[in-house]
Amino acid sequence: MKTSLALVATMLSAALLATWSLWSAQAEEAQVQTMLKVKVALSKVEFQHVPRYYDSIGTLEAVSQVRVSAEVPGRVSALHFDSGQRVEAGQPLISLNDEPQRAQRRRLEAVLRNAEQRLQRMSKLAPSGAASQEQFDQARADRDAARGELAQVNALIAQKNIRAPFSGELGIRQVHLGQYLNPGDVIANLSDSRRLRVNFSLDERARSELDWGQPVELRFHARPDQRFEARINAIDPILDDARMIHVQASLDGRDRHLAAGMFAEVRVRRPDRAKTLSITQTAILATAYGDMVFIAREEDGVLRAKRVAVRTGDVWDGRVEVLEGLQISDRVVVSGQNRLSDETPLQVLPRNSLDDDDGQGPQP
Repeated sequence: MKTSLALVATMLSAALLATWSLWSAQAEEAQVQTMLKVKVALSKVEFQHVPRYYDSIGTLEAVSQVRVSAEVPGRVSALHFDSGQRVEAGQPLISLNDEPQRAQRRRLEAVLRNAEQRLQRMSKLAPSGAASQEQFDQARADRDAARGELAQVNALIAQKNIRAPFSGELGIRQVHLGQYLNPGDVIANLSDSRRLRVNFSLDERARSELDWGQPVELRFHARPDQRFEARINAIDPILDDARMIHVQASLDGRDRHLAAGMFAEVRVRRPDRAKTLSITQTAILATAYGDMVFIAREEDGVLRAKRVAVRTGDVWDGRVEVLEGLQISDRVVVSGQNRLSDETPLQVLPRNSLDDDDGQGPQP
């Protein structure tokens, strides 16, 4: 009897020892696996329309802008504006010395009066035969010639009194009182920035997708946090030597931070195609063999990493179009890839951060 009890006790001890050993081994293996897991953040593959654009670089110009310059030579006798001033159409800007022309105008006005009086006399004498038709014609020709010479002098005087061709803002004055100007010398820049246009070029392949009134998205270094919308108002019918299409779009210029001559980043929206797969841009790994991503797959109850080659398309707003390599059911690693290889166990973080292990956001 004692022998039987001893045997049972021995067998129970052996069983307990075996059970303890197995449990300890399993616990140790689970602990090792937990320690080897790499913390990553995951994101789903999405199925959506990819916004497609033609990108270009453009330059702003005002609908009305000009370098006001002298048409005729002369000395500046009067200044009627200052730098940065707003002027109205027809407002005087500068006057060149026109005294010789004014004196010539007074002489030609007298000549014209005399020619008109002679023509009146001839018109009275001609019907009675007291003056020949030839004398009458000569008197009329003298009158017309005097009118022409006077108009020419008046035009020269007008050229020497330079006026604003349209309303707008003047730039820095580039002339001084008493300065002698030659034809073409710049007086100041004049621009009406209330209406602006952007000029840019696109590849010839874009011609079939362009139309008048089509929206254009603009960004400027002067306003990096804001996007502006313009609309195509002109498409050049002839391509240049580089097979590029010249396009112009108009926009509202009431934002005083915008000015003619500014550099613009231009995006023209293309027609949408069928929906396609897309992923977060940070999931893409560029390698010598092409673009790669890590996807998370569950094997034997353990979530593991698997390297997959992908072919990508357009990029927009932090997302990348995926043409080949992924399925809609896949989840891709978007952070922590630098410590991964195939079959690496994964520990999924609730947020896209490797610095915060106790985030409360939803798991992707």
